[in-house]
Amino acid sequence: MRRLHSRTDEALAFADAVESGLKPVERSFTYISRTGRRGLGIDPSGAARLTVQNGKLGGYVLLSRDRHELYVHTPDMAVGEASRVLEAGRAQISLGGPRRAATSGVLHPDAAVTGDGWHNVGESDELEQLAAEPGPLLERLTDGTGPECALRAVNVTEVLSESVCAASEGTRAVSRCRGVELHATAADTDGAVGASLSRCAATLDRVDAVGLGRELALTVRALAPPAADFDGPEVCFTPSAAAQLLRAVVASLLLNPMVDCPPLGLALVDDGRAEDGPAAHGFDCEGTPTGAMELVTRRGTQRGIATRLTSVAGTDGAPVDRLTGHARWDPVRNLPLPAATNVRLEPADRLADPWAGERCVVADVRSLGVEEHRSSGKLAFRLLAVRAVDGVPAHAYTPMVVEGEAAAFLAAITGVGETVSYYPGPFAVGGADLVMDLSRLRSKSEA
Repeated sequence: MRRLHSRTDEALAFADAVESGLKPVERSFTYISRTGRRGLGIDPSGAARLTVQNGKLGGYVLLSRDRHELYVHTPDMAVGEASRVLEAGRAQISLGGPRRAATSGVLHPDAAVTGDGWHNVGESDELEQLAAEPGPLLERLTDGTGPECALRAVNVTEVLSESVCAASEGTRAVSRCRGVELHATAADTDGAVGASLSRCAATLDRVDAVGLGRELALTVRALAPPAADFDGPEVCFTPSAAAQLLRAVVASLLLNPMVDCPPLGLALVDDGRAEDGPAAHGFDCEGTPTGAMELVTRRGTQRGIATRLTSVAGTDGAPVDRLTGHARWDPVRNLPLPAATNVRLEPADRLADPWAGERCVVADVRSLGVEEHRSSGKLAFRLLAVRAVDGVPAHAYTPMVVEGEAAAFLAAITGVGETVSYYPGPFAVGGADLVMDLSRLRSKSEA
């Protein structure tokens, strides 16, 4: 089978070509990244097909001269393009902004990437083994879905994300992150309602396929026509639904930092090097080392994050004067922007068994009016839920709408289970079983 091979040597060669073409008065910083994917599609009969996408090398070159610096976006890098990139930068350098003073103030000074670089795990041959014997994986998924839900398709994707940064002064680093995404599609026995869900991890054996199957069954039933209203205060969230909620909450915090939040029974952790995180990397797009930090503490205070150009203020009163490793290259804005990396909830005590007994389980979370609420930090969600007994779905509830600020949603969480998967996106979000008290939020059932 075809494999994904590292392309960091090509990226470093491009950086060398840029540096060799500099004039004595010029300085450069090059950031290059790429994501390659190798996917194995499996149908319920066990037949498999392989696809490979090597991914393009892309990023930027920051050209500095005198008191100006300019970002040159390079979406498809090749060694022979280095001179063209430099000429494009020189033609526009007078339009660049003032050069930022170099700083050694970083949040994780002991996490600098040296030697062979940073990587989360080594190379694996799991896809080859799965292609030869897909039966056990299909059986575990089927055990989770149960007899009233049928698998339609299964895809397992190996993902290799690499990044390189190189400064003309001599500093350079390499980061590699390997991971696996298990994606499954299922439908009810009539084929009228279907759903697709996925889970990610560093290796396939770290993915709970039975748990994914159970989530699929709950989601399929939640998407069916409702049979009753839910009028209780406490609901559970599946890991996928919890991640949907948490992504919107964190995105709001990056735009509208919390002003007033009570003490919480949990902390919101942002970990740039989370082993199972799809966005795991040893440094951000500015070359700043990454690491773990509490974005929101148990005291209910939000800590600030900072890049060379921008910072998001916190509420703990501490100055944001250290680079925190949260810069993400935005090709549309053509500059690095602050962003989260791999976020998860860390409670004081983990949930033991959130599925015991009769429960209202939220299986899908839809944002409502987010664009309208951004200026005030208000959030609104439509929750699709199902009645479940010991984790087995019974019938769908009428959709519910909940509203509040990000702090209110964090305060309403009364229990958190183990993080079972990080879900990729603009930043990766850890999903875990959640218990939430809706009486702490404004909520209503949709007619």
